[in-house]
Amino acid sequence: MNKIENIRSLYNQISKKTAFIAMLAKDLGLNPQYVRSHYFSSFWTIPEKYQDRVIELLQKTIRLQNESKR
Repeated sequence: MNKIENIRSLYNQISKKTAFIAMLAKDLGLNPQYVRSHYFSSFWTIPEKYQDRVIELLQKTIRLQNESKR
């Protein structure tokens, strides 16, 4: 599985996608609408330099999401 496939899989596990996109955009210093339409659209064009950070934040968000369900 390459990084984009991993990101796609992890992103599908996020329940509050809008909140995640806002947090990611703030972390990367980007506009949330830009992140939504370029990073998480049908083309999944996430720059290589941000892919590891996106994966890290997705994993953290999923972990927190799962902990809050307990």
